[in-house]
Amino acid sequence: MGAISVHVFASHPIAVMQYTQVITAEADFRFVGEGERFQVGVFDGELDCLEAGLTFMRLKFPSMRPLLVSSNCDDKECLRWLFRGMCGLLSYDRYEKELPRAVRHLAVGQFWFPARVVHRWMQVDAARRASALCFPLSSREREVMEFLFRRFSNKETAHILGISERTVKFHVGNILEKLHMNSREELSATWVPNLGLV
Repeated sequence: MGAISVHVFASHPIAVMQYTQVITAEADFRFVGEGERFQVGVFDGELDCLEAGLTFMRLKFPSMRPLLVSSNCDDKECLRWLFRGMCGLLSYDRYEKELPRAVRHLAVGQFWFPARVVHRWMQVDAARRASALCFPLSSREREVMEFLFRRFSNKETAHILGISERTVKFHVGNILEKLHMNSREELSATWVPNLGLV
């Protein structure tokens, strides 16, 4: 396997410098700049608009494996980020020691979460997929529904999906009608707890 390409997403220049130092110290890592393709994205937990940035980068680079460095790494937080598309989570106090191993795990398609968290995620995700098959939603409606769960606005959803805000409103209306819901708030309140995510 060749060099593992890594890109850092952080708001503060000192955080970028610290992550970059750890990455460039590894002979099999290659730090890549803006616009280049990369395998692993290292996201700082203090990043402005972290969830929106993660979603945008996952759409732009579908093969990217994101890793979050954060202060909170309990099981609930790990599960929350796993459902939002993160492939791993490191604590700030351990990133210098564990970042290289975590990046290598992600680069070969593995997760960097406790096994019990991945097991719980697999159980809930299987239940979610099975229940989603019961609803007659189109693939685009399912896509829009994911953004509803993540509490993105119609404008944000439209921008990320590359469609008009009016089209997003149309899909939201169809979703609510098909699921017999009156509002997006009702959808979030009733759907997410049934999946065991709260």
